[in-house]
Amino acid sequence: MTIAIAQSNFENEIIAQALRLNDGRAEINYGFNSGGCEKYQYFVTADGCVLGINTVIVNIQKINFNDPDDSQFYITGVDVNYEDDSLTDDYTGEKLESAYGEDDYQSGPEDFE
Repeated sequence: MTIAIAQSNFENEIIAQALRLNDGRAEINYGFNSGGCEKYQYFVTADGCVLGINTVIVNIQKINFNDPDDSQFYITGVDVNYEDDSLTDDYTGEKLESAYGEDDYQSGPEDFE
């Protein structure tokens, strides 16, 4: 565990706004009255890859996400996955959950009465 890497990562304004350190662990930085959409955030890297918020949290002390010379991990943006049920984390290959995607709501017969 290298504290220097974690410190470097939090020098990145995008990471510092989305996450916070709590007793040395990275956690989602929920906003006041935000509705909880922060857990559906994903990061975009310099080469256009998508990294899920959990990927960054798990690797915050292992991977330098603030190194502009490493475009596959250099974080340049953050967004919320509101409805894209096919969005995939390019590092893990896992599908990223959406805040309001089709999987979150299943219509039943009572919806058509």
